[in-house]
Amino acid sequence: MGKPANVIEQPEGAASALPLLFHDHQTRQDSDPQALAERLAQNHPLLDFAPLSGHEEGFVHRTNTIRAGSLLLTSGYSSPIQGAMGEEKGNAYVNLCLAGSIRYQTQGRSQAIHPSRPLWFSPGAEYRFRTDHLNALVMRLDLERLGTTAAAIAGVGVSRRRFTSDLGLARVLGCDNRRNERLIQVFRQTLLLLDNPDLDNHGYLDVFQVDDLIYRIFALLLHPRLDAVLAAQRQDGGGAPRERVFEELLEWARAHLHSPISLTELERRSGYSRRTLQLAFQQRFGCGPVQWVRRQRLDQARQALLQPQPGDTVGSVAARFGFRNLPAFSRAFRAQFGLKPSELIHEGRREHG
Repeated sequence: MGKPANVIEQPEGAASALPLLFHDHQTRQDSDPQALAERLAQNHPLLDFAPLSGHEEGFVHRTNTIRAGSLLLTSGYSSPIQGAMGEEKGNAYVNLCLAGSIRYQTQGRSQAIHPSRPLWFSPGAEYRFRTDHLNALVMRLDLERLGTTAAAIAGVGVSRRRFTSDLGLARVLGCDNRRNERLIQVFRQTLLLLDNPDLDNHGYLDVFQVDDLIYRIFALLLHPRLDAVLAAQRQDGGGAPRERVFEELLEWARAHLHSPISLTELERRSGYSRRTLQLAFQQRFGCGPVQWVRRQRLDQARQALLQPQPGDTVGSVAARFGFRNLPAFSRAFRAQFGLKPSELIHEGRREHG
């Protein structure tokens, strides 16, 4: 067995010639490829891993992993290696090459990345790889979230399924056009935030939602036709017409919670089809339009019970917000907020009595 994995403060030798993307002063270093392979296999579908023939002596692998919201990003340096990763449904692998090169065999094709063509995207398909001395960043993206992010950029009512075909093919993303070059540069600048101790120590990285920004960058990189959508939004003054229609629909619904609001009425006022309307609410609020209206009514009723007017009762408040059946209102209220409406109105009277 070689040396055990350890944490080092000041890297030495060949590895130090290629600083890592973040936290280079404190990394994990492995010099035993077998032990490293066993560790990697705990979190990845690793099929094969070994030093490249002729590079067994002096094997070194330095890494540092950092979390940005839902993402785990690993920056690392490795002496030449080869291996294979198995299929991983639902996730995509992204590699950013900072120095050296990697060659992949996947989906019947051979692809390579290097600093001038630095990004590789693989939609969870099995692949083989072979590297020289390499400094790179590796992360996994959730394919469903990628599609949802692209649909959100496209606007209200656009299904993520429209973007599914763009996410099924492994590809190299290079700086061979101005658009990709700008987006890759933004990605690299975003990664620099991860090496800012002030942001990390104060919890600002979560506030900045760096993971959401990264998903948006890759949604644009992988779906070039989104540029046409953004251009149309700019010509419209910064907001697509259907976005305004949806906001106006929400404003109208909030103003009419006291009266019946049917799905048919929402369709009529918005001009959306029922399917588009359902998708728009699901995309924005995680529920259908009828469920959203019900939640709004319950929330408004809760506010009224907390600040009751003279003569208010649970029944009168329920009726004010469109609930005609008092027992049904009480059950829905308790399911939503965990207490009876009668308990809340008593609390409101004590506070404001």
